[in-house]
Amino acid sequence: MEHSGRSFIASPETCPYLGNRTKLYRYCILYSLSQDDLNHLLVQGWRHFGYTFFKPECPGCMLCIPVRVKTFEFKPSKSHRRTQRKNIQTTVKVSELSLTRRIYDIYGDHSLSRFGQPPSRQFLISNVLDICTNTYQIEYYIHSTLFAVDYIDETNKALNTIYCIFHSDFAHLSPGIFSILYAIQLAQDKNLPYLYLGYYVPGCTVMEYKISFHPYQWYSWQKKQWLDEPVQL
Repeated sequence: MEHSGRSFIASPETCPYLGNRTKLYRYCILYSLSQDDLNHLLVQGWRHFGYTFFKPECPGCMLCIPVRVKTFEFKPSKSHRRTQRKNIQTTVKVSELSLTRRIYDIYGDHSLSRFGQPPSRQFLISNVLDICTNTYQIEYYIHSTLFAVDYIDETNKALNTIYCIFHSDFAHLSPGIFSILYAIQLAQDKNLPYLYLGYYVPGCTVMEYKISFHPYQWYSWQKKQWLDEPVQL
């Protein structure tokens, strides 16, 4: 594992999930990670965009709770099965990282429609396409039209979701949920017991979907161990 300097805590910012709180994250810049290296970091609650790894250190909060699905035991809900039926004509392709005009258009639409922010080519390159480990993209097509891309890492024990983008014209297909269902199946096919979904934040409605995939485990920052659901604060 190569690194650039030690980890550091950035200046406080307004929390993007709970607006009445302050965000305080620890960061570390890492390059050339083995699958073992990445798995070790994920088990400890770290996340990453590109080379930048981070985890929360917010005093008196720590509500950014890492969540992972137990893929071998996963049981789809009625809602999940409806999403699968809606995507009966969706085709999926796993490929190396790339940035095409169509992918950038999808990202631009996603950024504006979901977050109200203009797209940034630099954001996409530095946060997704800068490779520090075994990362690839999963492409979703309907009638040969690419409508969603999911960026994902693979370790020797898990898959890890990084970022999923989709065009708003295809929101009725629930591509975010469908991409997780596909990733769970992919992990099962690869004999990988976990799929990491990032941070679940109690009280943040846009994060509720992350605990709809059962059974899941959550990481206790206090106990420094993974616990079976439900989340207990």
